[in-house]
Amino acid sequence: MSELYLQPNEDSLPMRQSQDYARDKLTILRGYVHRFVTSMRDKRWRALFFIDLMAGPGKNKFEPSGAVMLGSPLIALTAQYSFTHYRFVEIDPHYADALNKRVSASERRDAVKVIKGNCNEVVDKIVEEIRALDKPYIPDSWHCLSLAFLDPEGLELNWETVRNLGQMKRMDLIINFSTSGFTRNVEQLIEKETSTRIDSFFGTPEWKDVYRKVADKDGSHVRREMLDFYKKRLAALGYTIHPEERTFHNRNNTQIYTLIFASKHDLGNDFWSGAIQEVSQPKLL
Repeated sequence: MSELYLQPNEDSLPMRQSQDYARDKLTILRGYVHRFVTSMRDKRWRALFFIDLMAGPGKNKFEPSGAVMLGSPLIALTAQYSFTHYRFVEIDPHYADALNKRVSASERRDAVKVIKGNCNEVVDKIVEEIRALDKPYIPDSWHCLSLAFLDPEGLELNWETVRNLGQMKRMDLIINFSTSGFTRNVEQLIEKETSTRIDSFFGTPEWKDVYRKVADKDGSHVRREMLDFYKKRLAALGYTIHPEERTFHNRNNTQIYTLIFASKHDLGNDFWSGAIQEVSQPKLL
């Protein structure tokens, strides 16, 4: 059975149930990982980290086709060239156990830590690990280079978590901005005066001012304004936000989420330009 654990096949372990539009998201990630680790290997980095804060069980099963695709952690783990460190965080214990089982079949398993818990609560440990490696002076050695994939289903990713990662010297971010997560929660939370969840997501209550200015307009305009506000928050951390993004729609042509990329280095933006061309989903208007 173990020979199936790293293949896009059924293997008797739990899989994440996904809609077909998630294929393109994973395809973009695979394209970026390939470019990133191929170009950055064998250089003087102290470490190459791949960080997946909502890792899932490692495989996705698509509805209604039943097709299986490797999930984000296994995409990174099975890339042609290796990261030196993999940090996979998963809050669901059954998913975490399944991921651990699949990871055990990899020759790179000793480089992996599967962390059970809420990403907002455990991200500090990952940041501290990177800082510890970066701290000593080592001649002719570059600081750690990291890629973080942040793939929430809704509003569960706190801004403080993003900010902690963004404080690292070299940390590329691929972020799934859940426009549907925002729109399906915002009116209910404002009405109940319990919008602190969205405050935590954006890291400030200022999102309300942006929202109120556009709330009486059509839904796509609201989603565009809120996404742009989030991107401005990222830019304030010192990031360049790549102008190309991909927005994904369900079968009813409803906008579900937008995949965005942030880097502090031009080369990362070059990698993203190549990866995003591998799919043809439209931009969020």
